[in-house]
Amino acid sequence: MEVGELMNKDAFSVELETSIADVAQLMKRTGANCLVVMENEEIEGIITDRDMALGCLVDGHTSWKCSVYRHMALQHLTVSPTLHYADASIMMIDRDLEHLPVVEGGELVGLLSSKEVLAAVDRDVTLSAV
Repeated sequence: MEVGELMNKDAFSVELETSIADVAQLMKRTGANCLVVMENEEIEGIITDRDMALGCLVDGHTSWKCSVYRHMALQHLTVSPTLHYADASIMMIDRDLEHLPVVEGGELVGLLSSKEVLAAVDRDVTLSAV
């Protein structure tokens, strides 16, 4: 099974200078708990709702004055939608990643989460046991 079959095709991105308050509003509006952080159309990292809570809020920063770059996880690693999910899972395990941006032709086309990968592994194990 390829990454493109598992990924969330509704991947949202923000710029490095986006405020944490704006990120929170986008997450609330879209239901996303993770956003890809970009600069000049290049992927720079990932920010999650947990990053915001444990970073900006716990540190006492003001969310509308605090920028994403202060609390995001740097991540330049991406995968192709045609990559087999097992290969993506090895990359995620080796680097202790929860999310991988999926890029095709230089464009962000999705976001793969460890939950999606684990669900695929579970399905494969269940099917092979039958």
